[in-house]
Amino acid sequence: MKLSLKRELGNAFEAPAPTRKKEFLKKLPQTKISNPSFVIAQFGYIPKYVWGIFSFTFGIAIVCGCFMEKDVLWIISALIPFIALSILTENARSGVYLMAELEMAARFSLKSVMLARMGILGASHLLLLMFLIPLCAMYNLRAVFHVGLYILVPYMLTVFIGLWATRRIHGMESMYVCMGIAVGVSALNIFVQQIFPIIYEMEYMPIWIIGFVFLIVLVAKEMRKSIEQTEELAWSLS
Repeated sequence: MKLSLKRELGNAFEAPAPTRKKEFLKKLPQTKISNPSFVIAQFGYIPKYVWGIFSFTFGIAIVCGCFMEKDVLWIISALIPFIALSILTENARSGVYLMAELEMAARFSLKSVMLARMGILGASHLLLLMFLIPLCAMYNLRAVFHVGLYILVPYMLTVFIGLWATRRIHGMESMYVCMGIAVGVSALNIFVQQIFPIIYEMEYMPIWIIGFVFLIVLVAKEMRKSIEQTEELAWSLS
């Protein structure tokens, strides 16, 4: 929403100044909680299917590493969009269940909760990638840097398109759209690997690097816009 429109709406529907607000807030029982404790508490609110996806991908990587050594890179790069899907569904979950307004009025703002859960999932994804990338590099006899690009570009592409879509589509439809995006990026990855394998040659490495950097910038912008959408209510106690 534009600042000028916000200002006009504020002037048109200006609420009276609260009386004895500080005294009222002091009477409310508030249990003190540190930032690390708050982040740890958010682990319990992340759905179990998210950790199931992690476990499934980890298991597939182990099995493929044992029986399909040369193909493990392409299998993992096709699965990685579904890892990114967990961030997208968590980002859209409040809107899907129509709980965004209630969560914005809770003690901890929706923005704080979102950042904590995104941080947890981001750290979990980083740990998983730290295992998958060297594993794929070992079996495909490629440099870790190159394998990292082949895996991270589909991941970042899924996150960017998903964040862009969830800012515009709300409700259960956003969940379906996110799933469709993950399937689409995965299918595109398989298609390119089968039809245009030459793009994975060393001479095209600058294109991969430029694309990866460009996607990082786009994802950062979309995350900032998504956070800005979670406007805190005036009486939020966070």
